[in-house]
Amino acid sequence: MRTSRRIAAAALAAAMIAGLSACAPESSSPSASPDGEPVAGGDATIILGIEAVRGLDPAFLFNLTPSGDANRMSAIYDVLFWSDAKTGEVTPQLGESLEPNDDGTEWTLTLNEGITFTDGTPLDAEAVVFNYERIQDPATGSPLAGLLEGASFTVADDTSLTIALPEPNLQFDRVLATSLTHIASPTAIENDADFANNPVGAGPFVLEEWVRDDHMTLVRNEDYFKEGEPYLDSITFTPIKDPTQRINTVSTGQAHAAVPGSELSFKESATGSGLEVTSAPTGGGPLLMFNVENAPFDDVRARKAVQLALDINDLTAVVDPGSSAPESFYAPDSAFFPSESMFVQPDKDAAQELFDELAADGKAVSFAITMPASGFFTRTAEYLQSRLSQFDNVSVTIDTVDNATLDERVFRNRDYQLSAQIVPVGDPEPNFAKLLQTGGQTNYMGYSNPEVDAALESARNSTDEGERGDAYATVEQIIVDEVPVLLVRNQEAYTVHATALNGLTLHGDGSLLYDRLWLAAP
Repeated sequence: MRTSRRIAAAALAAAMIAGLSACAPESSSPSASPDGEPVAGGDATIILGIEAVRGLDPAFLFNLTPSGDANRMSAIYDVLFWSDAKTGEVTPQLGESLEPNDDGTEWTLTLNEGITFTDGTPLDAEAVVFNYERIQDPATGSPLAGLLEGASFTVADDTSLTIALPEPNLQFDRVLATSLTHIASPTAIENDADFANNPVGAGPFVLEEWVRDDHMTLVRNEDYFKEGEPYLDSITFTPIKDPTQRINTVSTGQAHAAVPGSELSFKESATGSGLEVTSAPTGGGPLLMFNVENAPFDDVRARKAVQLALDINDLTAVVDPGSSAPESFYAPDSAFFPSESMFVQPDKDAAQELFDELAADGKAVSFAITMPASGFFTRTAEYLQSRLSQFDNVSVTIDTVDNATLDERVFRNRDYQLSAQIVPVGDPEPNFAKLLQTGGQTNYMGYSNPEVDAALESARNSTDEGERGDAYATVEQIIVDEVPVLLVRNQEAYTVHATALNGLTLHGDGSLLYDRLWLAAP
């Protein structure tokens, strides 16, 4: 059994705040048990950054970030397996076990018995296969299709199935736990053309009401497979765009938790407001994406020039005070962290030489930065424009767009020159592969390098830490040399919450597991 390896067996502002007051902790929390054990009851309000852009159909996961869709999905669908936000370690939930054969070409997935969706139909092996084959179907148009390309499925009985992969992958459990972990009711999908807005899962909570851009209320799933859970009676998600407003809503007692967003500097302000912070430092983080298929960044010299022109230490200090510049794509306590940084130090003279050389070749660097209307990303764009304006033969404009436009232009059509995304790397697999592999799910740069593909394949086909470390060091060195992306800050997932909210466990990119949340009197 693979347990010994990884898997354990077992705006909106004033009016909105007024509307939230009915959910204040003082009026909705049960009393804590004398020994501090979880107690049942209570209605929690959690503040997120944005509304669900594409609805909540697992086949169309888009903004699977803590401040976006990930928390909603986790509450409604739960997870087959989950990965620790800090380490990437995989643990079962709806699933009981996930075991590979010797070379990782076949994985046996076993479910816990007796699980039902909230429409009363079974979450069995057939339901899992339905979801995965739907993702594979070209007619679905799922952005996850590449993760299951060439895979086939065999149902052994009600609770077990075999996943046969076209190529060996001894890290497939990490792929499943991060991107293929939400299972929806096949019956609901087939009978409701608007399923994305009426999601049906087997999670700890059930959708009761959804008023777009105002609130989503979920109530306790009385038939949840874990006896006695969830502890809460209800969860209300409310989107508030401004991260300061999110924290203020919690600190004034009008909500129980908030995901502040990209800025790490909000941790300090939250602590100063008397709030708790549950966090998971990890590798990766916010990174600039260069569209390597379009000018000017189809020329590696342009990407290198920007890399050399920027002082990342200064960028982090200006854009997100209190955060730190990265020395690697991997966290300092990761087994893959290098003995010394491979990252390039700023060199303004070398940068100017490249800008001049490109201009002499008729390729003067001129580009737009396409960024979402978010404080962190807006400040990053303004920083880039300000610093690059100090060089000759460079012209930079800023194109600020809403999330729907960002989705359409950058993530679907790759119609951009420079943009950004946040990629946590608790373990390099699968997020590194999705980002850098040819045709990877989040490879919005159009980047392709056979040597990178080979190193990623080598790493996923091994469980030896040394072999994986050598492969990922190769990947990091190539990425530093070719600059399809440029990491600009260390990453740390965190949720700010009132002391009354307990049982917070961060998984994936930093979302919560909702079966274990509970409220105590403040």
